[in-house]
Parts: sequence; structure tokens; C-alpha cells
Amino acid sequence: DAGGGLVFWHPKGSVIRSKVEEFWKSAHTDNGYDIVYTPHVANLDLWKTSGHFDFYQEGMFDQMDVEGDQYQIKPMNCPFHCLMYSDELRSYRDLPIRWAELGTVYRYERSGTLHGLMRVRGFTQDDAHVFCLPDQLQDEIVAVLDLTEQILSRFG
Repeated sequence: DAGGGLVFWHPKGSVIRSKVEEFWKSAHTDNGYDIVYTPHVANLDLWKTSGHFDFYQEGMFDQMDVEGDQYQIKPMNCPFHCLMYSDELRSYRDLPIRWAELGTVYRYERSGTLHGLMRVRGFTQDDAHVFCLPDQLQDEIVAVLDLTEQILSRFG
């Protein structure tokens, strides 16, 4: 037993998941998103700087020691995308920047709250972030809602 709230994708389920992920990736790239990938762990300071640690600490797994530093398994992807954005000098002409990730995250859910595939401790989520100017915000929100409707309508 690997532990409660952990999902295993067997071969037939993996075929379905793969098809859904291919559709997701195509929908996002067709709508101007670049696909990104981020690590599953980071130095705890990243979560403290972003404010996630103070706000979500009870829903996060305990930290692990890595060569004297405290590392945190990721409960969300937001700080990684912000870190990537700040990694280089950018011009307003670069905006909007749209990044999407099927990011696997891990959250400490108490055993009494776990429920099938609806409430688990590790899951992969559609996580996208748009970096834009204030005057682009309204159009970007409409585009995100249109993309959401486009994706969800395929599933009935």
C-alpha cells in the first residue's frame, strides 16, 4: 500500500489521460499559450516569499531537509511561474505572456477528507498564468473564460 489519497493510473486509464492531456495541450497552444514545466520541490523560502506558506501551511506536507536547507514539495505552481517570469528582463511589448502547465501538486489532506478521485493528496491540474498589462486584462479574462468553455464543453 502506497498510502491513502494517492492516484495510480493503470494502462487503460493512462490511455484516456494521455488523450485528455493531448487535447488540453492543443487547446492551449492554439490559444497562444506556451507550455512550461516546473520542479516538484523548491526551497521553502520560495513558498514564504510568495505568501503561500503562511496562508496554506496546514494544507502542505512537512518540509524535507536537503543538505541543510528546507525544501517543500509543491502544493501549487504559481510561485514557479512567477519565478520564471522574473528570471529575465522583459519589455511591455512582450505582453501578454501566457504560460500553461499540467502541474502535479501535493496537498496534505487529512484521511477523513479523502474521497476517491475527488479529494486526493497528489493530483495534476490545469494551471495557467497570464502576465499582461492593465489595458489587456479585460481581453485576457474573456479569452481565459472562452478557453475554459471550449475545453469543458467537449466533456458534456
